[in-house]
Amino acid sequence: MKGYLTVFLAMSLSLLTGFILLFTSNAIRNAEKLRFECAVDTAMNAVLSEYNIALFERYDLLYVDASYLNREPSISNMEERLRFYVEQNTSQALRGNNAPWGSLNHIESTILDFETAADQMGASMRNQAICYIEDAGIERIEGQVISQLEEIQALENRDPMKEWSGIMEQLAGMELPKIQNERGLWEEVPLSNPADWVYGLSGSDVLYLGEADMQAVSPAHIALENYISHRQMKSSDTIERKQQFKEEMFITYLFEKMGYLGHPREGSVLNCQLEYIAWGKDSDLENVRAVAEKLFYWRFSDNVLCACADGDLRARAMAAAEELQAVQLKEEFKEPVAESILYACAFLESIGDLRAIYDGAMIPVRKSEHQMLVESVLNGNLYITGSSNGFSYSEYLACMILLEEKANVNLRTMDIMEMDIRFQDSNKNFAMDWCVERYEAVVSSKGSYGNQYFLRRKYGYF
Repeated sequence: MKGYLTVFLAMSLSLLTGFILLFTSNAIRNAEKLRFECAVDTAMNAVLSEYNIALFERYDLLYVDASYLNREPSISNMEERLRFYVEQNTSQALRGNNAPWGSLNHIESTILDFETAADQMGASMRNQAICYIEDAGIERIEGQVISQLEEIQALENRDPMKEWSGIMEQLAGMELPKIQNERGLWEEVPLSNPADWVYGLSGSDVLYLGEADMQAVSPAHIALENYISHRQMKSSDTIERKQQFKEEMFITYLFEKMGYLGHPREGSVLNCQLEYIAWGKDSDLENVRAVAEKLFYWRFSDNVLCACADGDLRARAMAAAEELQAVQLKEEFKEPVAESILYACAFLESIGDLRAIYDGAMIPVRKSEHQMLVESVLNGNLYITGSSNGFSYSEYLACMILLEEKANVNLRTMDIMEMDIRFQDSNKNFAMDWCVERYEAVVSSKGSYGNQYFLRRKYGYF
């Protein structure tokens, strides 16, 4: 009987030991798996915690710089950091007293997909910028110019300089009247159009005519091919994500974070950053000149409409034309000469508007009244206009940015960010198309008893 009991106990103990070992191995396996999952989740967040501080402090954007300040930008740099953090929480932590309860080794990490600031041609960057403005509750007058864009577009569709040139060419092609001189010879009577001197100003530098203060303009020239808008960029298009494109919010962000003529921002390569976003030329001077030319074009379009609609001004222009001897001798000169004088009045008014804007005044997009006088054309006077309402320089500049294609605005905005971060951190490898916002990774590991673990995760800021 004792023999049977001994055999029974031995068999029971062996079975019980097997169950204990099975439960223990399962516990270790589950512990390893749980540790692995926690380590991966922690590591994914740890990688995101290494966002570019300079970009965040200057532009309030959250991105991981895949160059890590001093390397060539590569996704392998992020994979290395991810593997490092997983190892620190697994193979490095599971030593000593913790080792019997499962260890994790041979950590491998692969980033399958990632989204950068250049995602959808900069839509990711724009989305973060808009979120910042919404969260901060910032408002600026430049964000309110959208209500006037239709009026601006109407001015954009006109070409007053071409119209005026057509009138001047018409006059140049007309045969001048002739009279006999004292010797009995027939000679042409010069037209002596008072609008000629004003028309001659059309070839002048518009910045000179507008008396713009150019002291704050940076002399720097940039190599456009080094920046994202002109180089082959790394971009990932994510169909599943819906980005925000609120124009008024993004314009507010740009004017909040970047400089423009008269309001430069310290630590920038270009002082006139928003002028660059509007036009994309390689220097402050060229961008400021392009803004001035467009601003003058808009003002000239509006002033021509004002001049042509003013019956009293037209009557005075007709009277001035009638005073010319050539017009008295040849009636067909009268109408085009009067028209050229009206355009000259509008041109001088536009110079006055430009000077007023650069002096800090506000000029309406569409004027209800003006300061045009035929006498200014006759007497050769330049003047400055004034108004108590309308758009300032920054608001007209905002309109130019809004009329530019979104993709161009996004890319040039990222150009400015690249310039600033490279300049501030001496990080020549910084690139917005290697600034990662979200990434998806697969991490693998081997456990204590040959168990293999795989985990796929997707983490990001937004």
